[in-house]
This record gives sequence, C-alpha cells and structure tokens, in this order.
Amino acid sequence: MTHESHFSAGRRRLLQTAGAGAAILGAPALVFSQGNAPIKLGSLLPRQGPFALQGEAASLGIKIALDQANNQVLGRPIQWVAYDEPNPLGAQQNMQKLIQEDKVAAVIGGSNSATGLAIASTAASGKMPTIISAALAREITGKNCNRYVFRNNAPPPVYAKLVARQLLPIGKRWYFLVGAYAYGQEAYQMLKKELEAAGGTDLGVDSAAVGTTDFSSIILKIRQARPDAVALGIAGTDLTAFLKQYNEFGLRGRIPLASLTVADEDIWSQNGLSGIMGKYWHFNNPANGPAERAFNEAVRKAKGTPASASMAQGWVCMNMILAAITKEKSTDAAAIVRGLETVRPANVPGYFRDWDHQFITRLPVAKVRDNVTDRYDALEILNTDMKMADFEALYGTKEEIGCSMGGL
Repeated sequence: MTHESHFSAGRRRLLQTAGAGAAILGAPALVFSQGNAPIKLGSLLPRQGPFALQGEAASLGIKIALDQANNQVLGRPIQWVAYDEPNPLGAQQNMQKLIQEDKVAAVIGGSNSATGLAIASTAASGKMPTIISAALAREITGKNCNRYVFRNNAPPPVYAKLVARQLLPIGKRWYFLVGAYAYGQEAYQMLKKELEAAGGTDLGVDSAAVGTTDFSSIILKIRQARPDAVALGIAGTDLTAFLKQYNEFGLRGRIPLASLTVADEDIWSQNGLSGIMGKYWHFNNPANGPAERAFNEAVRKAKGTPASASMAQGWVCMNMILAAITKEKSTDAAAIVRGLETVRPANVPGYFRDWDHQFITRLPVAKVRDNVTDRYDALEILNTDMKMADFEALYGTKEEIGCSMGGL
C-alpha cells in the first residue's frame, strides 16, 4: 500500500503530487505509454512516535521540491510512494516493499540512527540508491559506508565541534544527558572529546530511552552537580519533555543548555526554550541563497510558517535525486549513484563527497534570543563568519572517517 491508503485526507492532500502531467498515486501504470511511464521515487518517514512531526515536515519538503520541478524529471511524471518508518524492523520491511514491489528508482528516509542504519543496510544489499535524510550515526558514512547509500545530515563529530566552540567559553564543567541509542552515545563521546581536549571536566552522564517522559530524577542530579552547562544529545518528544521539566524546576537561565542538534518542530512546540544548539539549516540564515529563500516562501504559502530544518532535509534530498537523474539522463541505479557523487545543483546548498557519500553543507549554530517575541523566530545564528571551506574542514579526512567503499 502507498501512503494514499494510509494517510488521513489532510495528510493525503499534503503528500499527493500535483501539476500538469503528474502521476496520481495508485494510478495503474498501463494508462501511460512506455516512454511516458511514471518514474517512481520512494520515502520512508515516521508518522508516529517521537519523530512524527519531523517526518511530516520532511514530507512537505519533498512535496515542495517535486512541485518546483513540475512533478517530472526527464520529461516523465513522478510517482511518489511513501511508507511509514515506525521502527528498525518496520523500516526494513517497508524498504523491501519499495525495492521489490514498487520498484522505485531511489529512496529518501531515516529520521533517526536506529532506523537509518536499518534502511542503509537494506539499501546496500538491494543496491537501491538511498539518501539517509536525518540520521547522524557515524557508521552510515564510516565503517558501514556503501556505494548505494548517501547521508544528508552531518554526523555527531561535526556538530560537536561547532557547538563546543560556543559552549566552552561559558565554562568547562559539563553534565551530559543523552539518548540510550546510537546517536545519543555518539553525541556523548564526541562532546566529551571536545571538552577534554579543552581541559574540561565531565561531571556525569545520564542516558534516556526513546519515549522517556519523566526526567525529574536526572534534573535533580544536574542541580546537585552544579555544572557550568548541560550538554544534550536527545531529540524529538524526549527533548520537549526534558525542556518543559527543566523550566518547571527553575533551572532555565541558571544552568545553560547546549544541544548537539535540534529540530525546529521541537523548538516551536514548547515555550521556555533556552541554550545553544546545532542545526542542519535555518530559514533566516544570512548565508541562504535565492533557492533556499524561495523554498522558505513556498513553505510559508503552504503552511503559514517558516520552513523548518526537517522540511529542508526533505527538500534537499529530493532535489539531489532529481539533479542526479537529470545529469545522468537515466533512472538506472548505478547511474543515479554516479550522479549523486558528482552533481553540484545550483539550488542546493551543498554536495555529496564521492569517497564516503557524506553531504557537505554549512551548518548554523544558534542561540535562543534573550527576548523571544515570535516562537518561529526565536534563534539568532552565531557562526555567520564561517565560510564553506571552514565547514568542509570539519567533516574529517579519509583516515579519520574510515570508509572503504566498494564498487557498483
């Protein structure tokens, strides 16, 4: 089943492709001549659980990219096949459907490290060109790298370096709260590495499982430790719940917070946000180019809000796939891989490195404004002085990454 039968009417309207010549999801292929048969592209994004908001946002970003391309590539209509990404096993099963039953040309998905690693494994064995959209686990483009798998978001070491530059001047005695999963543990390791390199002190660490709702015992430990700052490596509704309770304990403004990375959906969904955070993208970053500003305006027109980083992830991934297909003039899997490795589209703020398939882009580090009057515009960018070359240097060398990629 495609998302046509899964989604509510509202979400169906959000995700359906539109425009002249566009393929309607679920339409029988026989209505098209062979030369005009739709090109199928798939996505695996969460509709439930802690990352559901980000999944819906990334889906909107994909839709806008398709709309801007008139829902076609190589003169053929695009049929977008979307499935849920409920958990690692469910993500793998749905990935198999996309490969074996739907026979898509490429896939976008992977909202977190656990599902991202599962999708990447299936993509590698099935030789399916796949962009892992949001997962940060290092091994996706490190020891587990594969010729068919690309990663859009930056891994924890990059965010850790950016965030530490802003947090260390505040103080060098940190307490850590991270997720009890791959991303959280890597966040801890990478942030601690930056702290120790600066001569700082690790005052303690707690790990929280996905779906944790009560952080009171951890917050009491933080209060007792009296750190200079709390370094966070949690996401989704876990982060929202922690921030709410942190404020209720009266610690907001007393002990600064820093989050390795954060989604706008988490920021916009609650009041009392504070601290420093890494981000994949920000709608009013002064470094944004014309295409990014046009994308933001398209989101405003569709939703009445600015574009979020999760929306930008979906938008970037789909634009990269369309650009790769256009460059190679083919939907053959090997051709799409070669296209993704080499294409440099003018409308996308970055590119994939050919030797590890890591997307290289500028990453804003933001701070919550002292006086927030608009929850959608609560952040100011702190690293506007960084150039693209400065970011490129943060992503690591071949020796540091440890990727040994095979052939097609």
